[in-house]
Amino acid sequence: ALFGDGAEDILKQVKHVQIIACGTSYHAGMTARYWLEEHANVSCSVEIASEFRYRKSAVHQNSLLVTISQSGETADTLAALRLAKELGYMSALTICNVPGSSLVRESDLAFMTLAGAEIGVASTKAF
Repeated sequence: ALFGDGAEDILKQVKHVQIIACGTSYHAGMTARYWLEEHANVSCSVEIASEFRYRKSAVHQNSLLVTISQSGETADTLAALRLAKELGYMSALTICNVPGSSLVRESDLAFMTLAGAEIGVASTKAF
């Protein structure tokens, strides 16, 4: 399966998507928000991971948490994923470039970008 075992059953239930990311991945999430709302007719919120971690938030019913990270090791994004699990999100999907990374291992579903190694400081693999 493209997103992992059980993805079809999980995705059928989604009524809201909460995207969490940092830096360039956050901007990719802002683009995804428009696609999800326009093409999937699913409400979507996007937040910088560090902001998500330090405020009280309400979890929408049947809400999917989506994390985006090129490396899969972004500390704030990983901490936000762990917090979201405690808050009761229905499921967690990560969009990542590194198989076996912490975000991939700790998420229920994963979409691997297969963009190749990131060589440099500026992000070129998030989109």
